[in-house]
Amino acid sequence: MTGYDYGNARLRARRAALLRREHYAGLVGRDVTGLVTALAATSYRPQAEAAADDGSSSSSSSSRKAELLNRIARDHLVAALTGISGFYRSRARDVVTALLGRFDVNAVLTVLRARHHGTPPEAACALLVPAGRLSAEIARQAAREPDLPAAARFLAARRLPDPDTAAALVSAQRRYEIDADLARVEKTVTRSAHAHQVTVLAAAGPEAGPAVAALRRETDDLNLLLALRLREAAAGGAGTTGGEGDRDAYLPGGVVPVPLLSVIRRAPARADVVTAAAPAHPSWRGPLAAWAKGGNLAALHAGLETERLRTQLRVLRSGDPLSAAPVVHYVLAHQAQARNLRLLAQAAVGAVSHEETRSQLVTPI
Repeated sequence: MTGYDYGNARLRARRAALLRREHYAGLVGRDVTGLVTALAATSYRPQAEAAADDGSSSSSSSSRKAELLNRIARDHLVAALTGISGFYRSRARDVVTALLGRFDVNAVLTVLRARHHGTPPEAACALLVPAGRLSAEIARQAAREPDLPAAARFLAARRLPDPDTAAALVSAQRRYEIDADLARVEKTVTRSAHAHQVTVLAAAGPEAGPAVAALRRETDDLNLLLALRLREAAAGGAGTTGGEGDRDAYLPGGVVPVPLLSVIRRAPARADVVTAAAPAHPSWRGPLAAWAKGGNLAALHAGLETERLRTQLRVLRSGDPLSAAPVVHYVLAHQAQARNLRLLAQAAVGAVSHEETRSQLVTPI
């Protein structure tokens, strides 16, 4: 056995609780109260009933209504992911821990940003997903530290988000005490955590192949967006000189080579970006074409994420049951489901159209 058999069997038994296409057909177009009512007839029942009990769904504030649905999505995601690493053993458990480590990284970055900006701890931690090693209580304690360096030392002492990144965080906070450069700290944490994940998955054997493939594809999407942000910065007069320094700008572990990302960054027109980038991943063509017509990077990010999740979930659904495929599918399916609910929340309060929401929904099964 590979260490995946028991855990994958447990997660397959949970697959029936995922929302299906017919569920989403009945959710699009509803207001917040209607969404909460409809969700109460699904696996979201505990979270929807808790929301109904506190009366938030009747609030007249659009932002409060959206926050309510975001909280339902978050609480359900936490319930779905908490403890699943305990279903696995040996290298398989390392893979699941690495998959859930993204939530630890997000929590660490959120706490550090909160201490930089002076955001109240409860507000900073409200929508964190404590599904990995970093618990909700540890996040709150870190967010109560007096400043970013203190929070960084608190987290690093607990080897969070992972031992390698904790060491990098100690060095980053020392530099922050000199220049107060939050962006530099964020870059250090993100790159180190990503490199740690790449290392863990690469050492986990051939059964971890589906997790490696998923990480590579996500890395390529993120590096494309980084290249385009650098391109926009250069157009605004804040560019870099390029060259060998480009390599440090991107996340490790992707398939798209740095020289191609450099070509994309220097492309003079959006149409040139599409010409250079689309051959690397055919699924990039549609989102890039929409961006080339005048879209912004936030919309491009959403489009890339939609295409990536749809492709990955379709492939992983029929993956080897004794590999990492089922657990990667499970984690991505629940992330997609939470994302869907956030999109429905935005539509319910009029922030986006129902048509746009429908086009971005990802059905996990």
